[in-house]
Amino acid sequence: MSPMSAAFVAVFFCLPGAAPSCDDGDVRVSVVAVLATDQNDKIDPKLECIAKEVQKIDPKWTGFRIAKMTCKSLPLGGKGEFDLGDDQTLRVAVEQKSDEEGRFQMKITPPRMGDITYSTTCGKFFPVVTPFRNKDNELLIVAVRIQPCAGK
Repeated sequence: MSPMSAAFVAVFFCLPGAAPSCDDGDVRVSVVAVLATDQNDKIDPKLECIAKEVQKIDPKWTGFRIAKMTCKSLPLGGKGEFDLGDDQTLRVAVEQKSDEEGRFQMKITPPRMGDITYSTTCGKFFPVVTPFRNKDNELLIVAVRIQPCAGK
């Protein structure tokens, strides 16, 4: 994980309610594709805290927008692919419920990157800055969240 993507782990938690609702199921995975640009300074209000943190690391990124939000129900142990736009996909596997506190072990494969395996708290976004840039040279950032959370 790059230093920039590590900086997003704490920051992306400020995106509550940004992901769409999806069909009922035991495990719901939400994916948000964010595009960052150096061509304008328009920042989606839901991404203001992210923009501030990214700009601390690389001030050239001045504009941030949500490109796509998707949600799928997956069984524990299940896998799915999420369309991020621009012919890019994110592979997600819900590997296991890792502990009694409701954390899950996930494996994701962002565009042009290898597998990333991590444990996540239910209801929180885990973001990754990818190396992918679209035809407009916008940088792709993906964030993954798992729900529902037992007792919440």
